[in-house]
Amino acid sequence: MENMNNQDIQVPDNYIDYHRVKISLVEDLRKIQNFSIRLQLNKSIGLIEDVISRFTNKSFSIAIVGEFRRGKSTLINALLGQEILPSAVRPTTATLCRVRYGLDPVVKLIFKDSRQQDVDINQLKDYVTQLSEQSKQNATVVKEAIIYYPSGYCQNNIEIVDTPGLNDIAMMTEVTLGGLRQADAAILVIMALSPFSEYEAKFLENDILTNDLGHVMFVVSGIDRLNSPEDTDEIIQAIEKRILDNVLRRAEQQFGKSSKEYEVYLKKIGKPKVFGLSAYQALKAKQTGDKTLLSQSRFTDFEAALEKFLTVDRGAVELQVPVNRAIASGNEIIQTINIRESALQMEEGKFQAAYDKAVADILELRKKKQEEMKQIDLASGNVKYNVRPKLADLEKRLKWAVEQAIDEIRPSLKPSEVDKPKALNEKLANKVSISVQLNSQKVADEIQAEIQRGLAKEITRLEDFIISVDQTLRGIEDEFLKIEGSSTQKRSVWGEVAIATVAYLTSMSGLYTGFRAAGWKGALAGGAASLGIFITTGLVTSIFALPVSLPVIAAYLIATAFVGDWAAKAATQQERLDAFIKDYQQKACQEISKKLQQNRLDQQVDDYITETFEALKRQVSQEVEALLDNTENTLADLRLKRGQAKAQIENELKGLNEMREETQRILGNAQRLSSQLNRTTYEGMDWNSEVDSE
Repeated sequence: MENMNNQDIQVPDNYIDYHRVKISLVEDLRKIQNFSIRLQLNKSIGLIEDVISRFTNKSFSIAIVGEFRRGKSTLINALLGQEILPSAVRPTTATLCRVRYGLDPVVKLIFKDSRQQDVDINQLKDYVTQLSEQSKQNATVVKEAIIYYPSGYCQNNIEIVDTPGLNDIAMMTEVTLGGLRQADAAILVIMALSPFSEYEAKFLENDILTNDLGHVMFVVSGIDRLNSPEDTDEIIQAIEKRILDNVLRRAEQQFGKSSKEYEVYLKKIGKPKVFGLSAYQALKAKQTGDKTLLSQSRFTDFEAALEKFLTVDRGAVELQVPVNRAIASGNEIIQTINIRESALQMEEGKFQAAYDKAVADILELRKKKQEEMKQIDLASGNVKYNVRPKLADLEKRLKWAVEQAIDEIRPSLKPSEVDKPKALNEKLANKVSISVQLNSQKVADEIQAEIQRGLAKEITRLEDFIISVDQTLRGIEDEFLKIEGSSTQKRSVWGEVAIATVAYLTSMSGLYTGFRAAGWKGALAGGAASLGIFITTGLVTSIFALPVSLPVIAAYLIATAFVGDWAAKAATQQERLDAFIKDYQQKACQEISKKLQQNRLDQQVDDYITETFEALKRQVSQEVEALLDNTENTLADLRLKRGQAKAQIENELKGLNEMREETQRILGNAQRLSSQLNRTTYEGMDWNSEVDSE
């Protein structure tokens, strides 16, 4: 692909083409920004700069997650094509490690108190592991380590995030989940010889499916240890089926199988991406240039799918915002040029009449905007009112979850287990933690759905206001051009960029996708699923960090296992076991009450709902005010320039015509790319035939 000036522009499908499109888009946005400066469209200048800044600073982030000794470090080294992460680091990594491109190998340590320190790459293990008492102590104060290395892979503006093991202590698991939520793509590494351990199954059901399966790829490592390629294919198929079964079961529980939300969720999730490979063979092959071994490793198929996913699937969403900023600002420039050209040639009386009417129309729009902002505040209040009963019931539901878990596990416990309190505590803690997490997630889903409905309703209600803004501004243009206005225009240019930018700022990319297909009401279909991700990853992090505290309960009970009142009073093992379980349940419920009181969940949820609707208000207000201010500035500037000499006016008209031609070229490129991005996004959302046959 040459560049965006080519008439046959294509959606990028690799890193190089994505970079070329990115450069071309930024160049065109800079030209539009310069035209906005010349035309004194001051508010647009800042909006364009914001989009350019976010777009140019964007890098693709790949998070590698999995249990210890699953081949994560080898997979990372295979992607990089060289052994950068020493294997000794991996079994005890205690913090995030980010691998980025840098000319000189060095590690930058980011401490929790915001301090930074550069260390030699060979000293990495001394700060992010638990290999020694000193490194363990160092790791507790390190937030993350950034590893800069001259890797060709990372030179494509890619960072690889290495995470602690899933089966480590709760603190490390939360660090891993944090890295997963922030990544563009997450790779869950599973061992071929022992796929889906207890921790991996829990991670899939309780974390991945409550976040976004659509950006997760599954790697079954170590296929070189299997007996035959047929064994590899059989394991991959079994894992795909297990993931798919979990997706369908969760979607049916959450939405109901016959609901539209169920269909939207499945389309958004997509087919699970599972790859069997040998990272060890791939690394050796890249180091030695052995093409046969590289093919045998099946690594190239995985790399190609990862590149396509980042540049086409995720990249399409990233490109939509600058493309639509170019379309919106480009159209505004054309509209401004039309007004200027006509106004400079109008009779004074006609100009003044058109000017006065435009000023009055703008004033009326500002009054309408204030009313719309009040309506959004009312909608926010209604959502808060609707979720309060769910929060009020949360403590009761979580305590019931503890009771349910203990009732389920009790029949399997033997009286003799009370003599091994540590093992008994761990067994109870695991069961209770899963039960509490699942039930708390149900509450989160209900809150999520309530916010979803409220926001969707506001987006639908705002359609009339959006159309009125568009038609009023077109009417102002028509007053100066004296042509018939298009009253049937239902999809405003600024409406596209508004919803696209909201998506960019809040991760609600589905809103934009739906809007492109069917206007503002169509945004609801796309927004329903992606909004769910945003709420789950934000709300669940704060509310449902609660299960993380359950191992603390277990540790506390171990300490009191032989000193509690029950120990003195109980005689037989069965009596001691019953007393132990009763005491455990009581302590667990007390811990739940304590955590809920400490976290002030009602205030957190209120604040979150407020910010969600404030984000909508800010974006709508910002876009409307930009258009109104720019129109006012144009009219004021025209009043001054109408007194210029004829030669000056002719030069002004000539310059306006040149701007129009270049802007129309940029618009043509942006509109063609926008159309292709829209098709690509929807093609990527097609659900597989397995779902249709269910």
